[in-house]
Order: sequence, then C-alpha cells, then structure tokens
Amino acid sequence: MTAFDLTAVGFVVLDTSCAHADAMPPRGGATFVEQSTMTVAGTAGATALDCAMLGLKVRVATEIGRDAMGDWLIGEMERHGIDTALISRNDTVQSPMSMLPIAPDGARAAFFAPGTSRTFCLDDASIEAACAARIIHLGGTGLLDAFDGDPSLKLLKRAKERGRTTVFDLILANDATIRLVEPLLPHIDYFVPSIEEARAMAGGGTPAEVAAWFKGRGVRNAVITLEGEGVWVDPEMGEPFHLPAHRIDVVDTTGCGDSFTAGIITGLARGWDLRQSARFANTVAAHVAQALGSQGILTDFDTTVQAMERWPLRA
Repeated sequence: MTAFDLTAVGFVVLDTSCAHADAMPPRGGATFVEQSTMTVAGTAGATALDCAMLGLKVRVATEIGRDAMGDWLIGEMERHGIDTALISRNDTVQSPMSMLPIAPDGARAAFFAPGTSRTFCLDDASIEAACAARIIHLGGTGLLDAFDGDPSLKLLKRAKERGRTTVFDLILANDATIRLVEPLLPHIDYFVPSIEEARAMAGGGTPAEVAAWFKGRGVRNAVITLEGEGVWVDPEMGEPFHLPAHRIDVVDTTGCGDSFTAGIITGLARGWDLRQSARFANTVAAHVAQALGSQGILTDFDTTVQAMERWPLRA
C-alpha cells in the first residue's frame, strides 16, 4: 500500500505570464496588456498541481529558494492538497522563475532564471520517500544540473525495483540531451515528450518513426504530443494509434504538455487503458490552452470528463 498516487520529481518554476504581447516594450516605456497571472509551472510542478486538481494524492520532490517566490509556490501547492515534505529550501540560490509574454496565437517566449533547478538533488533516504507512490514522474531532465545523469537513473531504477509505474518528460531538449536521456529509457514505462523534443533527440522522423526509435531503446510506451494535432501513441501492447486534439480557441500554450502528462497519469491512476488515458489527456491540455497560465480553465476531474465527451475534435 502506497501513501500517494503520484510523486512528481524535478523541475518546478513560478511562471508570471501576460497576454497578449506582440513585441518587447519600448526602452523606458510600457506595453499595456489585457491580463497577467502567476502559476505553479514546470515539467514536475504543473503536472503535479494538475493531478491534484484532478483528484490524485500528490507529493512533490524538488528544491526552491528561501524567498518570496518559494513561499508562494509552496503555499499554492499546499492549497491544492499537495504534500511538500520533500521540497528542500536553499538559502543562497533563488527559486526558479520565468517571465512569459504570450503572443496572440498562444505562443510564448521566456525570460528564465533557473535558480535551484540547477542545485536540486535527492539523497538515498529522499529517493526512498519519493518512491512511496504508485506512480513516479520525473520531469525536467536537461535543466536539473545536479540531478541529471546518475541521480536520475538511481531514482528510476529504485522506482522499478519497488514495482512503481514510471513516467518521464523533459524540457528544452536538443540533440545533446539524448546523452542524459538514453541511460534512463529502459526504466521508463511512459515517455511523454513533444514531437519537437523527441525529434531533436532521435535525429528527426515522423511521429511513428520517432516513437519507434525510443521504444527500440527500452521505453515501454511512447506517447508523443503533436501540439494542435493531438497525440501519437506507440503502446507496449497493441498497434500504434493517433488521437486528434479538441477544436478550441487557443489563448496560451504554456503548460499544455505538462497538463497532458497529468492527464495520462490521472488515467493510469484510475486504471484506464492507454487509449482512454490519452483521450482524457487531450482534454486536460485543451482546458489549459484556453486561458492564461499552466492551469488555464482546468477545475476538477468530473468537469474534465464531461468536456471529453462533449467538446468537438479537430478533423
């Protein structure tokens, strides 16, 4: 019996977003926007918060600064019922923070202070505590300087030794990231990258080719998000398949990939098969895309299931 449905390990960042912004403000001047917000974001943070909103019992393992940003991140996670006992505080390095001007088409650019994403690591006792969940999600490889490599491998190996389900995502991947990722692949049950990230590491190819490339290196289920085109899934059992995205008006794409991963995790935690989980994940991501920030208009599990059945799909 495990204490949690999910432990999300890795990259947590405070995002400050504004919309909509076509260009930088003039030097010494200002650009007026319609709205701005702060959200818990990051490949571990946003996924964890979305899972908590969808009804899972969640723990987060990361490091943040002992500063106002860190206080806000912990307060917001705890407000949603997330266990923060495995979040360490750094007295000298700031919490990760991004400033995101969102373009009218929902695309984003970022000013990013990595902060404690570079210093985060887990000792053996913390790895054991992190594994007290049915599902272990590692998010942020490529930005976790102290945790990338052997520490990440130790976490995933220990999770599999204890019979846990492992989920993996990364951020800002390029052709050099595969050096960090490849040793992890045989210990990953569900790999959920974007097609851009996956192609960068695999050296190009169609979604089917890229998914097969990762499965050939040990991943059990490759789940490749295709932005507005939905998702390509190459499962451990059965034939690969594509699911279309919902037809929606996009406001902000920040956090869509993280929320999609949350949808996959939520489906798995509820015992759904991968097709149903991916269908639900598309709907979770569609909620996030329709408003500013990494949670968008996401509210709860039941509302999301209703939308899954009701919202139209792209052709």
